[in-house]
Formats: sequence, C-alpha cells, structure tokens
Amino acid sequence: MNIVLTGFMASGKTEISKAIADISKYTLVDTDDIIVNKMNMTVNEIFEKYGEEYFRKVEREAVLEAAAMDDAVIATGGGVVLDAKNIDALRKTGIIFNLSPSFSVIKERIEEARKTRPLMANESVQKIEQRFNDRKKFYDNCDCKIKVISGRAPKSYALEILKTAEEKSN
Repeated sequence: MNIVLTGFMASGKTEISKAIADISKYTLVDTDDIIVNKMNMTVNEIFEKYGEEYFRKVEREAVLEAAAMDDAVIATGGGVVLDAKNIDALRKTGIIFNLSPSFSVIKERIEEARKTRPLMANESVQKIEQRFNDRKKFYDNCDCKIKVISGRAPKSYALEILKTAEEKSN
C-alpha cells in the first residue's frame, strides 16, 4: 500500500513526504522528480519549452510509474488531481491524502514558492487564489483531508498520516 500526498502548490507535500519516509518503511517518491529525471529538465523548463499540456502528459506517465510501486510515499504535483486517470491509478495502490491549507497559508508561502513553481511565477495573488479555489473540488475527491496550518512541524503531519493510513488499511 502506498501513501499519496496531494495538495495545492506550497501546501507541504514535499516536506511532509520526506518526514514520512524518514520515520517509516515507506520509500520517498516525488512525481516531479520522476519527470525531471526522465526529461533531464526542470519543471519550469518543461513548462517554458513545451507548455502545460505536454507537461501533464509526462506527469501522467510519472504517476503511473509511481502508482506501480509498493510501500511508497508519493508526493504529487499540485495539478495531478486535475486528471481523473491519475487519481484512479493512485487509488488502486494507495490511500490519497489531501493536504488542505487555507489560502492564507499559501499566501504566506507564495514568494518562496514562485521560485520553483511555473504556475505561480508571474501570476498575481488574485490569480493564484482563483486557481486554488478552482481546484478545491478536485482535492475533495481524495480519501482523507489533512488540515495544514502555519507553524506545525512536518513530522507531526507525518505521524498523523501514518496513523490514519494504518487504520484505513486494516
């Protein structure tokens, strides 16, 4: 069984997945890392050179690869949930957790996030908030919601997720 983390950009998927891997048997897998290694380009470079549609195609392949693994904690890109096929593949082998911050938490993290996230790089806060709100219905299609707040340590989220995953798999 895998643990899958979904959530909006800058919701904490990478840090929390690392914390889960550090304290458990789960192997850390990040779909963006799979893409970067396969393409030998950064996510930003892929978006700039090929566009979002192409990126989503490569992302779907990365999701299928990650979903085929066993005992992995899978950190996904913020847009993975937009494709129902991604969710179906991930759900077959794992429990899907949505890291769910309020927009105020995302807003606090925007400046740092802009450096590595192409869909945040040149957008206004209002446009980012619109995307955040537009994606809520997709995040609601996950198995478990984890409220994300400022100042809480990734390890505490990791412990909560591991406990919930264990309960759900029994």
